Amino acid sequence: MEKITITSEKKPKFRIIVNITLGFALFIGFWYIFVFILQISHNGISVVPYPHDAFKSFFFLFSHPYDGVTLIEHVGASLFRVFVGVLYAFIIAIPLGIVVAINPILDGIIKPIIEMIRPIPPIAWIPFAIITFGLSTASHAFIIFMGAFFPLLQNIYDGVRQSSKVYQDVARSLGASRSQIAWDVILPSILPNIITGLRVAIGVGWMCVIAAEMMGISGAGIGYFINYMKNIGHYSNMVAGMLMIAIIGLGINGIFVLIEKYALNWKLNQ
Repeated sequence: MEKITITSEKKPKFRIIVNITLGFALFIGFWYIFVFILQISHNGISVVPYPHDAFKSFFFLFSHPYDGVTLIEHVGASLFRVFVGVLYAFIIAIPLGIVVAINPILDGIIKPIIEMIRPIPPIAWIPFAIITFGLSTASHAFIIFMGAFFPLLQNIYDGVRQSSKVYQDVARSLGASRSQIAWDVILPSILPNIITGLRVAIGVGWMCVIAAEMMGISGAGIGYFINYMKNIGHYSNMVAGMLMIAIIGLGINGIFVLIEKYALNWKLNQ
């Protein structure tokens, strides 16, 4: 009689599924307990919805618009603002990070300015953005830009600093100009840093757009939706919006994990 064994490849996948299932079950269980205790402390008044109410609202809002806008349309509006802000950060941070890293004079001039501005939280820029750009896509893109720019710039800067000097010296000895070295040698070598920087930048941008929409926007956006639901006391819809934020954030992270796994396979095998 042949002995049935589970291959080493199937075991980790099975274990991952079990761990995810247990983690989700524990989360739901603690959620029920938390709401139950909260109800007791509020004399039976339901303040935070139970998980089944939140998930019911979550699926209902997919196909049924609230005030003419569905949950997906709110997410689309927020993602568009993130895209605009991160795009500007990407366009500026990559060339600036490379130039500053390879030029000691610019490094000494620009780095102190960057270090002075970087500690300012993106949320602190919200009043400045509103009085400068008004309640427009430009103001939200600016807030997202301020959140996404610095982690992206730092990753590019560190990548250039850590890139192999041997390849640069070989290219220089073969007559390559500084721009050719930056484009053909440095840029390909810092691709992992660019992807890591984008991963962090988009994550920060996603958090920034929620805060910006909750504090200074009307009409559409997942942050606006959550704040509006809180103001009118529809807490199950509010938590449904929070669940959507978590799902989108998890999806963004998963996309970058796949990009790092397949696009940077050459780097991981070194």
